[in-house]
Parts: sequence; C-alpha cells; structure tokens
Amino acid sequence: MARQRLKLFTPEKDSHKGQNGKLLIIGGSRGYHGAPMFSILAARRFIDLLYFYPGEDDPHLISAAKTIPEAMVVYDLARLREVDCVLFGIGLGDVKFDTGALSGAKRLVIDGDGLKDIKEDNWIPPGSILTPHEGEFRMFFGMEGIPSNVKEMAKKNECVILKKGPVDVISDGKRVETNTIHNQGMTHGGTGDVLAGLVAALYCKNDAFTAAFAGARINGIAGNMAMKRYGFNFCASDVADNLSEAYRIFGKERK
Repeated sequence: MARQRLKLFTPEKDSHKGQNGKLLIIGGSRGYHGAPMFSILAARRFIDLLYFYPGEDDPHLISAAKTIPEAMVVYDLARLREVDCVLFGIGLGDVKFDTGALSGAKRLVIDGDGLKDIKEDNWIPPGSILTPHEGEFRMFFGMEGIPSNVKEMAKKNECVILKKGPVDVISDGKRVETNTIHNQGMTHGGTGDVLAGLVAALYCKNDAFTAAFAGARINGIAGNMAMKRYGFNFCASDVADNLSEAYRIFGKERK
C-alpha cells in the first residue's frame, strides 16, 4: 500500500468549528451503559463535535454520557444527515433498533450489537466500516475470518472490514493489511469500544480504509503504552487516554 494513502487528515489553519469532524454515536442500553462511554472517550479528541443518541431511554445511560463534557446528548436523529459519520451498535444488547433510520447517514461504522441488527435486516450499507471480532465475523458471514475471506466479503459487500483478533485483518476488497500491534491486556472489556470510537472519528475526515487501518494501529500503540505503565493491569479508559500520543507516534512512523 502506498504510504501517501495513509496520510491522515489535518485541519486547515483557517477552518472553523464543525469543519474538522462531526460524529454521532448511537448505542448503549440499560445493561451496557459503559460501552458507548468508551467510544466517546476515544473519539472526543479527534473531531470538532460529538453527539450521542442513547439506544435506550435509560436515565443511568444518559447521566453517564453527560459526565463527559464533549458529548452532547440528543434525543432524536435530526442531526444524522448533517454529521460526517455515525457509529452504530456499541452496547445495544437486546435493544432492537430500526436500521432503516440509518439510511440517510453519509458514513457508517458498525460495531458490536449493530452487526447483529444489520444481519437480521439483511442490509450492509455500501461504504460502511464493519468491525467484527472472529466470532462476529463467523456469525455474520458464516466463514473463518482469514485474510482471503475478509477480502472476499469486503469486496462482495462494498465495504471495509476490520476483523479484530490477535492479528487484525483490514480490507476494502482490493487491499489487505494486518496489524499485530497490541498485547494480551487488550482483552479487557471496552477496548473494542475504544477502537470503534477512534475509527469512527477518523472516518469523519479520512477514507474508510485509512480510518480502519490507522485506527487499529493507533489503538494498539495506545494499548502498548498502557501496558508499559501499568503492566497488564490496565483498563479500556487507559487506552483511550493514550490515543492522542499514540496518534502522534503513528504519524511519525509513517513519515
């Protein structure tokens, strides 16, 4: 892959608020109010405006989101068409969401329980990024998540797939890249939600393949930074806290 394709978006000097990324996160439920919080913590440093639409009308979920000052809680999808990207599915649990409401989104990242919803509705939005782990890939496509299968399914469905695992596999149906930068401490709950939030933030202003590949690498660098400080006794919010520095390190590596 040519290195210039990995050049990440940089805000223009004369840009103003809203021009450098607007993201809407849809997710969360009574049972999983923490999942979208990790995505919010990951995304907030990389975009101008961040909106959160709770997947379930639960006061604890909404209160949790309101503790993060960068997140603006919204109660309808009126902003869906104006944001640059929508992250859908984290922490929905058994909540059934009408995926038809997402048809007006410019760009979509679909993670976690959102994968189950779009499979049930037999709909993969063209141009979207899917972020399944191995079990979700098998559930969704009925095959093992080896590089050739990831590439085939990405091509067939006109999307980008970031298949998470000990070796991440990223493909847009033409190119395939792998990522091995992470550690076994990243099995802790919430690290996948951090990755999804980062990828969605990057997809606001970068192409889908670059957002997925760079997101996987940056998230891994952040996880290794957390391990260096805490050993394997770190948590997902530690990974999120390291993302800005990891982003800087990734940028230096690609020069």
